[in-house]
Amino acid sequence: MPNLDDHRTDPPLVDSPLTLHQVRAGLAHHEAAHAVVAAALDVPCTRVRVMRVTRADGAGWTGATSYDDAPVSAYRLALIAAAGEHGELHHLAAAGLLSPASARTACSDHDRDTAISAAGSLGFTIVLDGPAPADPDRGATWTEVSEEARDLVAELWPAVTAVAEALLLAPDFTLTGDEVSDIIARTRIDLAGEHHDH
Repeated sequence: MPNLDDHRTDPPLVDSPLTLHQVRAGLAHHEAAHAVVAAALDVPCTRVRVMRVTRADGAGWTGATSYDDAPVSAYRLALIAAAGEHGELHHLAAAGLLSPASARTACSDHDRDTAISAAGSLGFTIVLDGPAPADPDRGATWTEVSEEARDLVAELWPAVTAVAEALLLAPDFTLTGDEVSDIIARTRIDLAGEHHDH
């Protein structure tokens, strides 16, 4: 599987209207969305983390999700990459923090660019502007990918929030892949229990 986890080591230091706690919470939901959508698409993660990075021009926070080297289609790879931004936006909206300025902090061009590049290496074209390739097996538009990822994040939201909350409470803001799998499994059991109650 092409490497999706090496792209955010040098994050832009966006002027965020959010507090440090809110930034970390947004990032936790961003990384949790990557991990949960990946799990739903049979690509287990090995580690999820949120970390502080220091550079000459200041400090910022970023996150990274690492994956098993699982066989995955280019389209699924793109869905996993697109999920992070939607996890962050969904969290901001749910927390009453969504504004044009906070939405900019969630913007994940690096995820999009990584997905387009990784898909390209697998012979699949993702078009940013203009019509998609005529053969859907050969390509898609980023809009299609992004909208499907947004729907997946909404559908899997209980698991995304459970992973994000655990991440924020974890030592060094880091969870192992096994911990993430356990949280997702527990969330499914909880959801099944809720459905039996009605």
